[in-house]
Amino acid sequence: MKKSLLAIAAMTAFAGAAQAQSSVTVYGTLDASMARVDTGATATNGVTTKLVGGALVSDRLGFRGVEDLGGGNKAHFQLETGLAPFSNNTGEIGSGSGTLNTQDAPGSIIANRRPTFIGFENAQLGRVDAGSLYSLGFQFTGYGDVSGFNTLGTNLSHATVVSSVADNVDTAGTIGATTSAFKLNSNAMQYTSPTIAGFTARAYNVTNSGASNGAGKVSSADVGYVLGKFNAMAMYEVKTIASNSAATKHTSMGIGAGYDFGMVNTRVTYQKGTLDIDTAGVKSPSATVTVTKFTATAPVTPTIDIFGGYVILSENSQGTMYSASTSVAGKATLMNVGAQYKFSKRTSMYAYYTQLDNDANSKFGTTTKVGTANLDPSTFAIGMRHSF
Repeated sequence: MKKSLLAIAAMTAFAGAAQAQSSVTVYGTLDASMARVDTGATATNGVTTKLVGGALVSDRLGFRGVEDLGGGNKAHFQLETGLAPFSNNTGEIGSGSGTLNTQDAPGSIIANRRPTFIGFENAQLGRVDAGSLYSLGFQFTGYGDVSGFNTLGTNLSHATVVSSVADNVDTAGTIGATTSAFKLNSNAMQYTSPTIAGFTARAYNVTNSGASNGAGKVSSADVGYVLGKFNAMAMYEVKTIASNSAATKHTSMGIGAGYDFGMVNTRVTYQKGTLDIDTAGVKSPSATVTVTKFTATAPVTPTIDIFGGYVILSENSQGTMYSASTSVAGKATLMNVGAQYKFSKRTSMYAYYTQLDNDANSKFGTTTKVGTANLDPSTFAIGMRHSF
């Protein structure tokens, strides 16, 4: 009897130790807000007020796991998808059955795929991830907003990063329309170095087979540095993308730095996207989009934060994505200010206002969508966010 009890106790202890060495976490974010969006149109009614999701932080659901293999080695994975809890049935794939194409018929709750990968890490050698991963160029756009919110972060990537697929480059070869796919690459591998003297480096690569002109190849690297309250980052990325007829090379570069003064946490970044066209060995003029961001967040009280920033946007005369014509450059500025009240570490309420000013030749928008030339869109939103 004693031997049986000892055996059971030993097995229970072993199982507990094994379980302690591996874990799976379910996590996610839900963000709902009432938004008043003004397109800036004067001839028509350009104002809409509606409930939207993911205005400040994208809605998501994910599973993250790690297993301690011993000897400083760990295996890990992440499965994550976007959520669209407020989507309506448009009759399109992923938005419902299509039998009721009405505003009040809910669409699919599952939205676009988010980072999904498996990996291995060693305490001395670093970490390797393989799967669907955000490009380093896109990740740098998020670094551009010190608050970590979409409004001045990833929403204003504005073709400083593009997809490695053909439908994101138009027939003229200029920088093409951004979509939900431009930021995420499948078949990606990423190496992250251990942090040494405050420096952490990453290398990223995607090579899609079967493309005779090399379309889909992505090579990039970045390096970050942290010293106390100071941080800095630099990034360089090259993508070979396919237009309707010619292979093109898109280059993205970014540099930025920030400092936390205590009363205010600040950051400034500069990012440039350049598309070179190669037709029969002849390189055409390069289309270039630049985004310069100044962002800050200030903890007024332990529960209240004020955040916002100022952004300068431009596209040169060779581009036609945000410029009204190929002969004239387009420029715009954007201002954002907001505040959040934190009920807890997981739940908060917020309000923000965003105003974009286009010049006569530009058509920038307040999200990844292309706007209308010479219009000044604005957004005012009040919402609630919960993370779990």
